[in-house]
Amino acid sequence: MARRISPWVLDTSILVSFIRSGRYRVPLLAGFSRRTTFVPGIVLCELYAGAMTREDRGDIEALRRALGPQVLGFTALQWATAGRCLAFYAARWGRIRPRDHVADVVIAVTALEVGGVLVSENVEHMRRWSLILNRVIGGMKLQVRALRES
Repeated sequence: MARRISPWVLDTSILVSFIRSGRYRVPLLAGFSRRTTFVPGIVLCELYAGAMTREDRGDIEALRRALGPQVLGFTALQWATAGRCLAFYAARWGRIRPRDHVADVVIAVTALEVGGVLVSENVEHMRRWSLILNRVIGGMKLQVRALRES
């Protein structure tokens, strides 16, 4: 029986390493060409916000154009889910500044919605959001993993 391959949803950390040093080049290019690797729109926002040079911005724009439909949007219901996750976190561990965490929560919610595996260099941090998502919406488990270079 053929095994279903779960799509990858990339955290910003993966693309920062890819853009800066070419890290993960082989698996990312393979995933992009097979159209099994996706990028939440908020990741592009974070990349542009951190771009300090014209060359950086050009690289990000080229990536955005190349990805096309593999850039994922976000719905009102998903925003509500992200807000519930932030509220759960604050109730459990104390007051937080939502702006410090909203991008990570949005990335996690997006990955769960598409049935993907969240790929990050910051696995432990993103696993926390996976556990919170499971508590908030129940029944759906988000897998988080590191990406190995090939």
